[in-house]
Amino acid sequence: MKIPTVKNAIALCLGTVAGLGLLVGCAGHKNLPAQSGFLSHYHHLTPVDATTSRYVDAPRLKSYNKFKISSVQVLVKNYNGQPLTDAQQIKMTDHIRASVTSALKDKYPVVEAPSTDTAEIRIAITDAYKSGTQLGISVEGEILDSYSGVQVAAVVRTDLGEMYLGNWWDKTSAREIVDGWSQRLRQAIDSAHAP
Repeated sequence: MKIPTVKNAIALCLGTVAGLGLLVGCAGHKNLPAQSGFLSHYHHLTPVDATTSRYVDAPRLKSYNKFKISSVQVLVKNYNGQPLTDAQQIKMTDHIRASVTSALKDKYPVVEAPSTDTAEIRIAITDAYKSGTQLGISVEGEILDSYSGVQVAAVVRTDLGEMYLGNWWDKTSAREIVDGWSQRLRQAIDSAHAP
């Protein structure tokens, strides 16, 4: 198996909530990711394909050994014509935070305070939509220096996953999507720290 480059792994991992690793069926189509305003800035992003743009400063990412998950947001207000409740949004953000923490904590402590070797992780689900028989999810994520706020890595991505009727977030596949993103984030950080 080929080990992903830091740039590829960051894009895949921070594209966390968007269904990385799931099979894409032909019944749906991916919406082009739009800039929601969540990221600190977008000018570093480079298009990878029609659904992904990313930026990675690999040498700088290597200098961080601890991470602070400062912001996990669900900017989606409704799905398939139904409003998302505050409780649903909290459930989503709690799982994302727990998943990222679990993926990192054995090697990279997840901390609450900034320091010179701490980077800040910010993630937002920016869109969720039905596309044919599939669920489309868009995500924006970035890693920032915890003191200066300098952007070290960023991604804007849309993916498709298995569609469920009703409360899609409670389904196993949605949680697996997030867990896959978290593992890819870990792989990207590991790749940046490799000799």
